[in-house]
Amino acid sequence: MSETRKVRELMVPLSEYPVVYETDTLKDAIKVLRNYRAAGHEHRSLLVFSKTRKVGDEEQLVGILTTRDILNAIKKNRMLYDNTELFTMSWAFFYRKEPLNELTVTRVGQAIRPLVDAYVQADDIVTRAIELMLTKNVNILPVFEGKKAVGIIRAIDLLDYIAGML
Repeated sequence: MSETRKVRELMVPLSEYPVVYETDTLKDAIKVLRNYRAAGHEHRSLLVFSKTRKVGDEEQLVGILTTRDILNAIKKNRMLYDNTELFTMSWAFFYRKEPLNELTVTRVGQAIRPLVDAYVQADDIVTRAIELMLTKNVNILPVFEGKKAVGIIRAIDLLDYIAGML
C-alpha cells in the first residue's frame, strides 16, 4: 500500500502559471493566456494577483481566472448589451462584435473566482484536495504555505496520482 502524499509533492509551482492582475482587462487576460498557450503551455487558467495587497513583500494571489470565467463574462456582457433573458440567448452572439467590446473595459477582478474557501495548504494530504475539488466543483486549487501562495494543484495532477496507485 502506498504512503499518503502531501499536496506539495503534486503541485505545480506558481512560476509555471501565467499571471494577470485584478485591474487588468479581460482583453489583456485573453492575450496573456493566448501567448502562454502559443509558447507550448497547456494551462487554461490564469493566476490573478493584486498590486495593492501584499503577503510580506510579495503581491497577494486574489483569485483564479479560468476560460469558463471569461466565457461567462462574455455571455453576461451580451445580456447587458441587448437586455436579453438568459434562457432565450443563443451562443451565436459570439459572432457579433458589440458585446465583445466590453472585454476592453471589464476588469479581471469582476470575473474571477475569488479565493474564499477553495484552497489547500501545501502540507495537506492529497485526499483533502480531491474532497475540496468535488465539493466546490472546481478543477484547480491554489496551494498555500500559511498565507503565501506557493503552487497550484489541478484535477489532472490528482488523476495521475490515483492512476499511479492502480
